[in-house]
Amino acid sequence: MMKPLILIKNIVQSNYKRLDFPYKLTFVVTYKCQSKCVACSIWKRKPVNELSLEEIEKFFKKSNKFSWIDVTGGEIFLRNDIVDIFRIIIENCKNLYHIHAPTNGLMPSVIEDRIKKILELNPNRFVVTVSLDGPKELNDYLRGVKGDFDRVIDTLKRLREIKDKNFRVVVGFTLSKFNKGAFEKMIEEVRKEIPDIKNEEFHMNIVHSSGHYYDNKEFDADTSQFKEDIKRHRESRKDRLTPIGFLEHRYLSLADKYLDTGKSPVICQALAGSLFIDSFGFIYPCIIYSKRLANLREIDFDLEKYWKEESVKELREEIKQGKCPHCWTPCEAYQSILANLV
Repeated sequence: MMKPLILIKNIVQSNYKRLDFPYKLTFVVTYKCQSKCVACSIWKRKPVNELSLEEIEKFFKKSNKFSWIDVTGGEIFLRNDIVDIFRIIIENCKNLYHIHAPTNGLMPSVIEDRIKKILELNPNRFVVTVSLDGPKELNDYLRGVKGDFDRVIDTLKRLREIKDKNFRVVVGFTLSKFNKGAFEKMIEEVRKEIPDIKNEEFHMNIVHSSGHYYDNKEFDADTSQFKEDIKRHRESRKDRLTPIGFLEHRYLSLADKYLDTGKSPVICQALAGSLFIDSFGFIYPCIIYSKRLANLREIDFDLEKYWKEESVKELREEIKQGKCPHCWTPCEAYQSILANLV
């Protein structure tokens, strides 16, 4: 069966039941990061004993039925073996249709070189999000690095020059109390450097707190007064009839309900069609719910067997009943939107 058809099959089945194996994985490859973001504390960590390349290969040789993988960090391109990690994923996950990775954009030439090498591995669909959180001065303050904006622009220019039908680069903007009202000004400043960039190349998501991932549990996420920013961006996009455009529009449309209630506007797919694994091998339901499950090293890297354990199924039922922290972050929202089409 063709890769897109397998993904579609998983999406359709997720509307009716818990899948026999998750089709979506969010996988942290490192917590190392040079950014010093105000709204995130990943950069404060001193990670030790992260999964080795050999352990990652062992995992994906045993657990390889994913259709969609987010390879995330930290800054993933700080791993000198990142190309080999992608090689392992692409070679072993025969059903893989979509692979996504974020970057802070602080190493333009390194990122360009490694992405070109990843594309030589012929991924089916590879999307990279480069982070930018405001106009130049505000962005550099929020991301804690002087010159961050200029380096991100350099990275964007380089990546937009890559001509590969399977590759796409977008700008990722995290909306917080610090930059509300600044999104359009940011686009204006980017257009001074990249005149042909379109609104559809900008992705907006809502800031969240997470104890195990962002390590910012005490951060005041204060999502009040976000609606106008979200509405203006949603209305400016002209791509709602494309698959990614549909997800973006639906995410932004349902954000209003989340902002009003603090509850996920649709039933979450955590531990039904998706899950989160950190760079130490610990399994969690998602990037927000800090309920630590098993470690890959303890279960001999056999996710398929562990996925079927009663304790995992019971936790899934709790999440289905809304007994979780609730969120509306794209890492969890997109597959949840697709599981609530019926």
